[in-house]
Amino acid sequence: MSETLILRLLVGAGLGFVVGLERQLHVRVGEAYAGARTFALIGIWGVAAHALGEWVGPGGFVAALVVFGGIVVASYLALTTKTGDVGTTTEMAALATFFVGVLAGRETYEAAAALAIGAAVLLRSKEALRSVTGRFEREDVAAALQFGVVTAVILSLAPDRGLGPLQAVNPREIWLMVVLVSAIGFAGYVALRLLGSRGLGLTGLLGGLISSTAVTMSFARMTRRRRELTNVLVAGVLAASGLMFGRVLVEAAVVSPPLAVRLAVPMLVMLAVVEGAAYLVYRSGRHTDDGDESGLTLQNPVTLPVALQFGLLYGVVVFLGRFLVENASTGSLVILGAVSGITDVDAITLTAANLVNDGVEVTEAGRAVLAAVTVNGFVKAGLASVLGTRRHAGMVGAVLGAVSVATLVWTFVW
Repeated sequence: MSETLILRLLVGAGLGFVVGLERQLHVRVGEAYAGARTFALIGIWGVAAHALGEWVGPGGFVAALVVFGGIVVASYLALTTKTGDVGTTTEMAALATFFVGVLAGRETYEAAAALAIGAAVLLRSKEALRSVTGRFEREDVAAALQFGVVTAVILSLAPDRGLGPLQAVNPREIWLMVVLVSAIGFAGYVALRLLGSRGLGLTGLLGGLISSTAVTMSFARMTRRRRELTNVLVAGVLAASGLMFGRVLVEAAVVSPPLAVRLAVPMLVMLAVVEGAAYLVYRSGRHTDDGDESGLTLQNPVTLPVALQFGLLYGVVVFLGRFLVENASTGSLVILGAVSGITDVDAITLTAANLVNDGVEVTEAGRAVLAAVTVNGFVKAGLASVLGTRRHAGMVGAVLGAVSVATLVWTFVW
């Protein structure tokens, strides 16, 4: 028993020393009351508190915890009075270290080590976290929280059954698709915020997770102001457009793996071709790392208005898809795909995936997606032509036009 207790005490002291060492090395003198030795003793206290609870019952552990809490509070008040610093980071670290000792006392050494190392890393990451959080606006956090709350409410209240004509609209299913698309877009938005506009090519690539059409329009306009950056701007447009093929494949895989398998070859081929072209054009152009020159403003994709707009669009496409299946033929889905592709490929991709799950032939659903991708590519080539310089339009049009023609052929010979 004594040898086991000694081992627990040594582990608690060692892990407490790790946390305390971080405090001692990275906190200026006078800002904290505890260093490596004190935190080692706190770890020992946690082990001893657990042992006391084993010997005399829960009351013993509670008494040790109360005494420890009192010492921490008294030390905090004394330090605050002396320095005027009201931060509680060190006090929270001390409390965490106490529970590291408790875990060591229970001989759950892996959990104790994970807690101690995690606490030390978190304490050490102060400047990095400040840098990260500084890249986001209050509106971003508010929008994300608002979207999260509304999503939780909607998913709990929305009926999970078909409503309306043909029972084509399932509110819960629609909102789940909204969440999926928003999550993909938010990943790109966060990446842009964290990495900044490190080169226009990377900006375009990450922007493609949110809206390749927005990237196309922004970069096309910029070529009229910064003609010397034409190649890099073209690369950004192509990178964003190529990522559309990856988005389609991911969305199909999440909702209907059979459709994803059917689309895998054309989507991966087109992804490779367009991204390869983007890389070659980027290598040949003049680069810039000036984020303020990107001219690209992308809206946070998890705001409630954006989510509702997509939800409405998706609901309309779902209804039309079901209507065509019931009253016309599955072949007419290609027409719906082509029309949907004018503005968006996500809605028809998710609609086609759900139709496959409901028994629609995977080939017909895949053709609808390919039709949307084809039209969307032509639309972006057209935007580049109207908004950009002749050289920019020619380069973007050559790649996207060729890929769209290839996709169109693929649609009908598939």
